[in-house]
Amino acid sequence: MKKTIVSTLALALLFSCGLSVNAQGESGGPAQKSSLTKSVVSVATLPKVTGAFQVGTTNFDWVDVSRKDSLTSDPKDNRELMVQVWYPIDNGNGKAKETYIPSPVNGIESLAHQFGMGDQFAEINKIDTDTYKDAALSNQRNQYPVVLFSHGLGRARWEYQSITRELASHGYIVVSVDHTDFNLGTEFKDGRFVPIAHLVPDFTKMDEYINQIWVKDLQFVIRQLVKVNQHDEAHNFKGKLDLSKIAAVGHSFGGAAAARALQLEPKIKAAIDLDGSLVGLTGKSGKMEKPFAFIKTEDHAGDLNGVNEYPTPPGMDPKVIQDQMEAYRIRYEQAIQGDDAYDITIAGTRHKDHPHNDHMSFTDHPLLKQYYGDASPFVADLPGAVNPADFYQITNNIILSFLDKYLMGKRNTLFELRIDK
Repeated sequence: MKKTIVSTLALALLFSCGLSVNAQGESGGPAQKSSLTKSVVSVATLPKVTGAFQVGTTNFDWVDVSRKDSLTSDPKDNRELMVQVWYPIDNGNGKAKETYIPSPVNGIESLAHQFGMGDQFAEINKIDTDTYKDAALSNQRNQYPVVLFSHGLGRARWEYQSITRELASHGYIVVSVDHTDFNLGTEFKDGRFVPIAHLVPDFTKMDEYINQIWVKDLQFVIRQLVKVNQHDEAHNFKGKLDLSKIAAVGHSFGGAAAARALQLEPKIKAAIDLDGSLVGLTGKSGKMEKPFAFIKTEDHAGDLNGVNEYPTPPGMDPKVIQDQMEAYRIRYEQAIQGDDAYDITIAGTRHKDHPHNDHMSFTDHPLLKQYYGDASPFVADLPGAVNPADFYQITNNIILSFLDKYLMGKRNTLFELRIDK
C-alpha cells in the first residue's frame, strides 16, 4: 500500500507549471423566489483543457440483447445504455459544437422542473463545451488508450466534463456510460426518457446493483468498443482504440463500480475510485491485484476511518447503519493493500459548517450553481470548502499522472514523487 496525503498547497507548488483554468461564471444576482421565471444573466465557463489536442465527442445508443433490464416495467425490455465518448481531434472544422446536455433534452428539462430547477436550467446549454460533435479522431497517434467513466448514483454521463474533456485533450478516449435507472435520467436518441428508478436502500441490494448491473454495463460497453474498433470509420475510430490499455474511473457509486470492474474484468488494467465507498466488494475480494487509486475528500476519509457519525434515517435500525459503515471500512482497508494501490486524501476538502458538500466537487456542479432554482435539492450539495479551479487542477493532475503511468507507461509522474505525510 502507498498511502498518500495530498494538500492543495503542496500540489499548487508542485504543479507551478500549472493547468490554466477559467473562472466560473457569476450567478447573475441575488436568488429569486420563483425559480420558474429566473433568467441567468451570465453563462458559466468550463475549465479550459490543457492537453495538446482539441476535443471531439459523440453519443451512442446501445442495446445489450444478452441482458434483460430488471428495473423496467416490461420484463421483455433489454438493457439499453446511452454512452458519450470524448476523444482527441486535430480540429473541429465543419463540425458544430456539442451542447452541455446532448440532445434530445426534453425529458431532462421536465425532470429539472420537478426538482425545482425551472426555466433557468434550460440555459445550461448556452455553455461553450468547446467539444466538436462527431469530429474525426486525430491521426497523430496510431492508437489511443481507453478510459471508461461511471457517474455517481443519481448523476449523469455529462456532469463530469471538467474531467472527461481534460483527459481527451491529453490523448485518451473517454467513454462515459449512463447507467440507466441509476442516473439523473436517460434520454435515448428517439426521445424516450427513463428517470431514476425507485431503489431499495439495502446494503446487500446495493452490492447486487454493482455486481449484476453496473459492472456488466461496463463489460457490455467493452464488447461494443471492440465492434467500434473494427468498423467505425465515421469518427476515424477504426483500429484506433487500444483495447489492451483500458482503465475504469468513476465517482461515488461509479467509483465502486470501477473498483469492482477492475477485479472482475480482465481487460481493465487499472482503476480510480473518486470518493466512493467500495460497494460490490465482498470480504473475500481482498486487496486490489492491479493498479488502483482511491482519491477522496477529507470528509470521506473520516467516513472510512470511522470518525464521522451519521444520523439514522427514519425507520432504519441504527445498528444496520453502523454495520454497513464498518463493512465499508473493512473493504477499504483490504482494497488498498495492493502493491500498486494508492490511498489519496485531498486536504482542505472539509468545511466545518457544511460536511460532505465537497463530495460533489468531482462533478461540474460547482460551476453550474447559477442554473439551479432555490428549491432544487442540488443547492444543498454544492461544495463549501474548495475553490473549484484549484480542485479541478489537483484532481485532474492526479488522475492524469496515474493513467499516464499505468496506461501510457510514462515515467516521472506524480506517483514517483511519493508525497507522504
